[in-house]
Amino acid sequence: MGITSSNFNRIIDISLISPTGAPKKIVCPRHGRKPAIEINGKFYADMTLPSFNITIKNLYLDLQKEQYSEVEINCGYEGNTVLIKGTILSIYPESPGPESNTIIQCLLGYMQDWLETTVNLSFEAGASLPDILDAIKTKFGASQVFMGNNAKALTLEKQPFMHDGSAREALSKLIKVFEEKRLALFMRDSTLCAVCVTEGDFIGTHVLQYISAPPQMNPGDEHGTYYVTIKAPWMPKLRIGDLLEVPSRVYMHNLSVVGNGKTQRIQVTAIDFYFGTTGGTNSMTVQGFVS
Repeated sequence: MGITSSNFNRIIDISLISPTGAPKKIVCPRHGRKPAIEINGKFYADMTLPSFNITIKNLYLDLQKEQYSEVEINCGYEGNTVLIKGTILSIYPESPGPESNTIIQCLLGYMQDWLETTVNLSFEAGASLPDILDAIKTKFGASQVFMGNNAKALTLEKQPFMHDGSAREALSKLIKVFEEKRLALFMRDSTLCAVCVTEGDFIGTHVLQYISAPPQMNPGDEHGTYYVTIKAPWMPKLRIGDLLEVPSRVYMHNLSVVGNGKTQRIQVTAIDFYFGTTGGTNSMTVQGFVS
């Protein structure tokens, strides 16, 4: 599929949620002149708090952080958008501000669950990862747990697992316990996800249509895993834990480095993206392991 007209029709609709009143909405027109709005974010397959910023040029509203606690953004291309929800950290005008930008800093998901939830866990050797995560999920506010087949099979082989403290720290400790299996634990909206990133676990599958620069392939660890960095126009529905298929035609100018004319499958572990309604702001940098 080539670049179609819908790929040029970029959309960012913003809804600022107030704990006491009606939401404030900024709706991007589907046709004609659009407000200059940008969103950039960084998502990782670990316990790093995923964050994103919204930049609005020449905003006519007087927004105060005290008025709004959460944000919902419908963004992407015409017919291909994604809903991103987050907690608002701050709202401020850029200073100095020659371009009259208003910045809204956000964390993906709901910060209170990340920072305040505590758990008391005690599991003997032989306990399964699904049982441990189910106990954490109950406290963590996650609606469900998604586990790849390899992650489902993990058990505490020799040592018990005990933790009395924050749920986020408990998940970080589990990542270290199963470090050899390359276990990744992360929140995806309200779902707690567990995948073994070098063992073929994945959540969804997407096909890369075109790139902005030749892929960079780097030798990985002692197991022969390769790590890849890809730059391309943003794919709104691509998320951490997904499998990104890169057809040979996409990187045909760089076959000697990337492969032998076959589709490469990339297990996505990091996404850094910039996306705007106007101008040339539309890019993402994806990192992951060759599956």
